Amino acid sequence: MSLQKQIGNRLKKELTALQKSPPYGIQVNLPTDDLYAWEAEIQGPEQSHYKGGIFKVRINIPEKYPMEPPSVHFVTPIYHLNVSQSTGQVCLAFLAADKWVATGTIEQLLNALYSLLIRPEEENAFDHEVLNKYHHYDWEYKQLAQQSASKAK
Repeated sequence: MSLQKQIGNRLKKELTALQKSPPYGIQVNLPTDDLYAWEAEIQGPEQSHYKGGIFKVRINIPEKYPMEPPSVHFVTPIYHLNVSQSTGQVCLAFLAADKWVATGTIEQLLNALYSLLIRPEEENAFDHEVLNKYHHYDWEYKQLAQQSASKAK
């Protein structure tokens, strides 16, 4: 069996499992027939600044998956310590090429995103301005995060 066919089979299995039994607060779908381009909708966790928001995330899976990590971007604007304010790219340590393990799954990635909405990772801040607000002006960070959630309906 070719490598591409093996990867395709793995992706189909992962997608089917996620659609049958989605992680709490998360829905996954394919917006097109492209098995390498997924979308997820993540509900803002009750115990977070993002409560009430619904955030769309794009997951691009490389052709060498699972040997290479997916890239993840928030399509819905979100004010978050670990998300680029200009591109929506997510900064998670285990998604770095040198930290990714081939046993990683999209489900693990989605659960990590959900957890990130509850507990941002300071060591993986995307930009210093947002990190500064998070550290020194937490009331403003919280307000901006809640505003992004209220716009994400």
